[in-house]
Amino acid sequence: MHGVRKGPPPPPEKVAARRKKAATYAALLKHALAAKAAQKHDSETYAVVEKLLLASPDVPTLWNYRREMLLAREAKADGGLDADETRAELALTQKCLMKQPKSYAAWHHRLWIVRRRPELAKDELALCAEFLKLDERNFHCWNYRRMVAELAGETIEDRRAFARDRLSANFSNYSAHHALAKTLPSSMDAEAAREELATARQALFCEPDDQSTWWFSFDVLRRSNHATVDEEIAALEELRSLEPSARWPQMALLRLRLARGGPGDAEAAAELRDALVASDPD
Repeated sequence: MHGVRKGPPPPPEKVAARRKKAATYAALLKHALAAKAAQKHDSETYAVVEKLLLASPDVPTLWNYRREMLLAREAKADGGLDADETRAELALTQKCLMKQPKSYAAWHHRLWIVRRRPELAKDELALCAEFLKLDERNFHCWNYRRMVAELAGETIEDRRAFARDRLSANFSNYSAHHALAKTLPSSMDAEAAREELATARQALFCEPDDQSTWWFSFDVLRRSNHATVDEEIAALEELRSLEPSARWPQMALLRLRLARGGPGDAEAAAELRDALVASDPD
């Protein structure tokens, strides 16, 4: 319940330590924001901003200020980021992302750095693979991987293979399905659709209520203009007989029968709709 403490209150010394830490952070943040307003780009402020980001990576204003300072250094040096500065920024973002793997601002800053040094993009693919081992559904990392893959010139086939590899580890993964879908053509023939749907069907027969696989299957059917709808309906009728209490096979059958619109489909769709309403009237 909201407002109800889940455990005993922390000891006074721990509360005091937290307050001291918060006060230190607030003082450093005030210093950094004043320096930003004054357009200061000195080394001391640079270090203060880094310390603040390591303590709390999700502060976009500080990352913006960090980039302002880097651009000022570039202008002064009349060139791009040197190797040492680049390594320092990548190390900083990696530490921040290990602390907060879903920090929009940290991922954005890392991408900004790599876009300025695109020759590093290929190494970033290996980093993404490691992060996705820690959290295979981290959509921030998936989005980042898609963008650095383009910078690295990774082939569509390799991107597809990576997404399929992640799905083979755990098919209940919206981000991996999205990554796979991004590698498929917008218009698919029956044979290509049949191959994708056969793989997806293996997952559906294991877990018939996994929504990510259903939405991927619907997308493939749409791209193929429902070229294999007869086969899918037959397979889903079998799945329905095996898992009569599962709702998603029934909803999918309703959707596909309405899409096909053949003899008896309207009646079957009405029966499915009534069954779904009866099982969950709300």
